[in-house]
Amino acid sequence: MSGSKVWPLTPEQRPAVDPGEVVWLSASAGTGKTQVLSARVLRLLLQDGVSPGQVLCLTFTKAGATEMAGRINQVLASWVRAKPDALARDLQAIGADIGPQTQARARTLFAEVLDCPGGGLRIDTIHAFAQWLLAAFPHEAGLIPGVKAMEDRERDLLLREVLAALLVEAEASNDAASLGALARLSIRLGPDAVPGYLLRCAAALEAWTGPGGWQAPMLPRVHQLLGLASDASEADLAALCSDGQFDVDAVELCLSAYQQWNTKTGQE
Repeated sequence: MSGSKVWPLTPEQRPAVDPGEVVWLSASAGTGKTQVLSARVLRLLLQDGVSPGQVLCLTFTKAGATEMAGRINQVLASWVRAKPDALARDLQAIGADIGPQTQARARTLFAEVLDCPGGGLRIDTIHAFAQWLLAAFPHEAGLIPGVKAMEDRERDLLLREVLAALLVEAEASNDAASLGALARLSIRLGPDAVPGYLLRCAAALEAWTGPGGWQAPMLPRVHQLLGLASDASEADLAALCSDGQFDVDAVELCLSAYQQWNTKTGQE
């Protein structure tokens, strides 16, 4: 769709925009899925008895939602003052009826969409729609009325505040264990990756709290996850690294082959 023009659908695409059909559309990137879905929404809006408030479009990304809303609104706005022959071409391009009654309805759709709650069609990401549902039915969701999802910027600011408070508290109480752990984490991951690591820990809160959480002492459980005895120690390391624990014959065959590769790369 470009300007007031609606690109004609291919014979393969036309069945997907028929309002009378329940359709599952699957196609590769760049093949016109958004164009087809936008045309399907237009066809739905042209049906008698269909209100724009009854149409819900969900996308995976904000960019996808913005693109789809822009395409549909652009076409609806162009239909308001389009000449009859131009409007008929657009309607014919999406497989719709081109009669006077359909054209008259097409000219009113833009105003109807603007009158929708929120000032437009509901074209949201899945996350945004889920948040709307939670806000609309907080009691059923077990939430406090008025609660809202935290924005990414708010989350980042809160994370830094909590991390700063943790460091100040550890410094004030001379908590060498916590300070040392954070220092090692920063050295190992880099300072920029530490907040992301702590967020992943926060997302797995059930692993650290409650009856099923990892309560101290944690070392035996870590050993078990690694397939070691719960009381394994550094003294067991030599036995775990002995030749009997590995396929030494295969390693020696590889070594022999590389020794015959008389080049610097082969020798290395």
